[in-house]
Amino acid sequence: MEELLWTATVKSPFGISGEVKIHPHNDDCSYLGKLKEVILRAKDGAEQRLTIQGFRMMGSQALMKFEGFDDPETARALNGQHLMVERSKAAPLKKGQYYVADLIGCTLVHEGKALAEVVSSMDGAQAVLLEVRTAEDQLYMVPYLKEYIGEVDLQNRTIELKTPWILS
Repeated sequence: MEELLWTATVKSPFGISGEVKIHPHNDDCSYLGKLKEVILRAKDGAEQRLTIQGFRMMGSQALMKFEGFDDPETARALNGQHLMVERSKAAPLKKGQYYVADLIGCTLVHEGKALAEVVSSMDGAQAVLLEVRTAEDQLYMVPYLKEYIGEVDLQNRTIELKTPWILS
């Protein structure tokens, strides 16, 4: 099976027919309208394959309807789950963009010195937050914003950290 990427997060129900709000992890979510089914992954790691009955945009809000979830009560159970898609079906990347999954395992460096390793990520209010672990086994959250993050080198598995003070 092809590698799965976490490309969006399911949010609260919308309306009375079981639709849910979708929070995509990139600006272009048009790829979601082409999907027939997805894997939803719960926080405990449990996965379920769901068939998509419908996708639409309401203004800037993406909405999705899954087969078998026909009212807000049943759809509420999907809130917070990760929407996983095969890499080949994920949103195409523009220059300078990266899939969050590809950042996991990279080393944060500042002026050539390794400071921490990216161990996971989560949605933040303004950006994806990279959870990083230092050599001292301390965990920190680093916003994936240009103010904090510089050059990303996936070949060498490094991410430049512009502001090392964020790890203190």
